[in-house]
Amino acid sequence: MLKTIRNKIYNSTTTSALGGIISVLLIRVFGILFLFGITIYLTNFYDPALVGAYEFTRSALFLIGGFAILGTDQSILFFSGRFLKRNQVKTFFRIYLKMVLLILLISVVILIGTLSVPQPVFDSLFNDITSGTLLIKTSFCVFFYAITLLNTELYRGFVLQKKSELYRGLYKQLPFAVGLFILYIFEAKAYLVDVFLASYLLLAIITSLEVLKIYSRNTFSNSPSKPVLFKTILKSTMPIAMSALGFYLLISIDIFFLKIYTDFKTLAYYGTAVKIIFLISTIVSTISSYIAVEIAELYVKNREELQVLMRKGVRIISSLSVLLSVFLYFCSELILNIFGAEYTEANESLRILIIGHFLSTLCGITAVYLNMTKKQITLQYIIAFTVVFNGILNWILIPKMGMNGAAIASALSVVMWNVIAGIIIYRKDKINLFIH
Repeated sequence: MLKTIRNKIYNSTTTSALGGIISVLLIRVFGILFLFGITIYLTNFYDPALVGAYEFTRSALFLIGGFAILGTDQSILFFSGRFLKRNQVKTFFRIYLKMVLLILLISVVILIGTLSVPQPVFDSLFNDITSGTLLIKTSFCVFFYAITLLNTELYRGFVLQKKSELYRGLYKQLPFAVGLFILYIFEAKAYLVDVFLASYLLLAIITSLEVLKIYSRNTFSNSPSKPVLFKTILKSTMPIAMSALGFYLLISIDIFFLKIYTDFKTLAYYGTAVKIIFLISTIVSTISSYIAVEIAELYVKNREELQVLMRKGVRIISSLSVLLSVFLYFCSELILNIFGAEYTEANESLRILIIGHFLSTLCGITAVYLNMTKKQITLQYIIAFTVVFNGILNWILIPKMGMNGAAIASALSVVMWNVIAGIIIYRKDKINLFIH
């Protein structure tokens, strides 16, 4: 079986679209393992309540930051293809600066909105006096988080794929890791969340200096600079922003419901299980990113070759996923025990998540396909429906089943939206994304 999988990977990597899958996958997996290392340290040396506060803040930052960035991290790639290939570097950087200004404006609105909410409202909603303060701190740092994401994707526009992957998977963890070491030296564990948020301030500065360096190296050309209106930028970013916000809601809504009905300790246990699941989703995202461009090209030129590409993609994804899922499922308790004996309470939840995410991999790369074939509106409707479905399930199941209820809601949602997307794609394009 391993030989068969190896041959499939080899055959696929001979194409230009899949040529760099293995190296990028290794970078991403190494980044996740580094994150696991940080998490293992936290769960073994920090009180679960502090770890839970960190998980709550992390989810809040991803969700609020996903709104603040407004899809600019993806649309910057569209503008790079449009202007950099024409050697219009100055025009491209004018667009980048307008995106930065747009992010700043949204971040300020978010901060003002958060500060305007009375503290008793937060206290009543989350049943504590801490969550509101954490959300306010998150709002102060959301601009730096969004800028870090934007800069990381800008590197791709200049064909700096490895730099981008290293920042996404590894470098973004380093400031936090250093901060944890400093907390250890000064015995100041209570500042865990503050160090996590401050790490993005440092990352924003470092990545912005990198962007400035790229700018200085590439603006020697005297090519004319064309004005690009905010209206044009918003037109390209808004559809992406809506889809991205839906995805962020799907991966964070269970955390917020858990906090409403349980406590920070439960968040710590469940959040650790969710991190383990990232290994499965990394396989899908890595392969998807490498065949995205070819999907768009073949959709217009050759549907038969597109079907072949989709079949190869889902077979590789499912082959890798089945090995990883089986290992994670049967070793789940042992793995969780590494994070601390208390964290084995999430064992059943982890197994539920593993089953759900594995089944979703059998549906292929639905989201990328819809985006690359100009079906973004369809994707938005599917995600919006799934978010509502997921929210209802969390509302019903978490009060009765705790973190297992959150896991069931998450697993059912990820399978459902991928199945719906696969069916719609087959009906519209006669392209089968399911494993076959």
